Amino acid sequence: MTAANERYDAPPSSASPPSNSAGKPAMRLIVALLKRSRGSFAIALTACVLNGIASVLLVATLSRALSQTGVADLSLALRFAVCAIVALVTRVITGVLFARLSQDTMAQLREHVARRVAEAELRDVERIGAAPVQSVLTDDATNVSMLFFALPNLVMHGSIVFGCLGYLAWLSWPVCLLAVAAILVGSFGYHAGDKRAIASLEAAGRSQDKLFGYLGALFTGAKELKLHQARSRQFVDGQLGSAIDEVRDHRRRAFSAYAVGVGWIVFLFYVFLGVAAFWPALGVHADAPSASGYVVVFLFMLLPLDGLLNNVPTLNAARVSLDRIEKVMGEFGALRTSPPPDENASHAPYRTLTLSNVTHSYFHERDERMFRVGPVNLTFRPGELVFIVGGNGSGKTTLAKVLTGLYEPEDGTIELDGKRVGFAERAAYRQRFTAVFNDFHLFDALLGIVDPNDASRAQADARANALVAKLALDHKVQVVNGAFSTRALSTGQRKRLALVVAYLEDRPFYLFDEWAADQDPQFKAVFYEQLLPELRSRGKTVLVISHDDRYFHLADRVLKLENGSIVSETHGSAQAVQSPAVANGTMG
Repeated sequence: MTAANERYDAPPSSASPPSNSAGKPAMRLIVALLKRSRGSFAIALTACVLNGIASVLLVATLSRALSQTGVADLSLALRFAVCAIVALVTRVITGVLFARLSQDTMAQLREHVARRVAEAELRDVERIGAAPVQSVLTDDATNVSMLFFALPNLVMHGSIVFGCLGYLAWLSWPVCLLAVAAILVGSFGYHAGDKRAIASLEAAGRSQDKLFGYLGALFTGAKELKLHQARSRQFVDGQLGSAIDEVRDHRRRAFSAYAVGVGWIVFLFYVFLGVAAFWPALGVHADAPSASGYVVVFLFMLLPLDGLLNNVPTLNAARVSLDRIEKVMGEFGALRTSPPPDENASHAPYRTLTLSNVTHSYFHERDERMFRVGPVNLTFRPGELVFIVGGNGSGKTTLAKVLTGLYEPEDGTIELDGKRVGFAERAAYRQRFTAVFNDFHLFDALLGIVDPNDASRAQADARANALVAKLALDHKVQVVNGAFSTRALSTGQRKRLALVVAYLEDRPFYLFDEWAADQDPQFKAVFYEQLLPELRSRGKTVLVISHDDRYFHLADRVLKLENGSIVSETHGSAQAVQSPAVANGTMG
């Protein structure tokens, strides 16, 4: 994500290799995220290497100074001071740059995931759900950001260890080979634990997805849990508790495997120290200055070796998280980009909207079978009020989502003014609709309607507050700078605020999915007898999903669905109805 208008699109999950194979998807994503900060990243890595070199020169200078007898060498002291200053400066530069890279990468990663979800097809968003995405945006994004705290230590400690091995080779090849042998033998044992640890980290990620799902249920199901103590106990102690324990146990196993691996390598290094110190054939006891040099190098190398190994778990956790992010993003399917819609398209007039043999299938949870809506053949025109009625599960909301372009028809065509609405046109087509679905979400501001930087926002606030007052909500909420003062309202009250938003959008098509279901009889009457006729009088096409049969006569047409098919189409007496609100412009 190199700029605001650029994006890295993850490949489909079917094309992604397993995370423990080569890590190529993870590398692609991290490279894409770092592209914008490649200059800072290069400087930080260079500073890491310089820090490692300065640290090795420090120990070499100190070893040489300790091996000398008599008066201290001033040139060695000066070199030691210079190396110390370089080590200090490079460590500070490294720490600052990698801290910035860590937070920048986390922000870019979250933006990447959020944009990917926002641009995905609605069916994919509904199928995958929020839990895996929340896990990715929180724990996995944090793991990736921690990579940039571990990376400088990996580079610096690695530079120091290799530098010390080089210095040992300069002092004594047998001693250096012995050290390398100890590290290699230890690495085999560490690698075996590393494979188990990665498998446990991947299992922890899967368990965490379940955990986030249960945490969501803790809030959405709060009423049901409060009303049933046994259900609450079994949920919290059983399902939720088990998910918490699974995440904990998998991570325990992962980091315990790393702890054993680090201990094994450090133990072998102690063995190496003992062999080097007490095996005369290696020539360590040739003279005291050489022996002191070995000891200084050994002790100096032990700390960075331990630090290097202790940062490997962070590296692997970040790699697993990157692969999980790729997998979750891949589940949204290959992203098909289309030209951005013209902002004026949402208000452009139209003559006819036609659905010809349109079908859409989905898995019906209640009947546990595939359910098909259609084939549907309908035509809509401006200034029309249409009710869509039918029993629960008859396909009303699904038909509404197909009609509004949220779902793509599997067969058939949608035509606007005789022009087919294909994939390339669907984004612009959707902009013609304003919808308040039964499971609506009310944002805390008039997003896309009021620009907070616009000088005319005070006028928009005044218009919005007038609508709020007409819906008898002015004692509860106000619109200030394009934002609602509160959303702590009942469902019915929030639906009335959603209606305010819909009116302000002023688009050609209006869809209301069971809007009146949560309203008092007084507001039901206002909605059906005043607001809907007013929208129709303004030339809007209004579609209402409803069970309120006492108001069906107000519609121009009533479409009845059964089992996904339109079984009847009747005409109401709307043409003979004239609401006083229309003449008075109650909501205009």
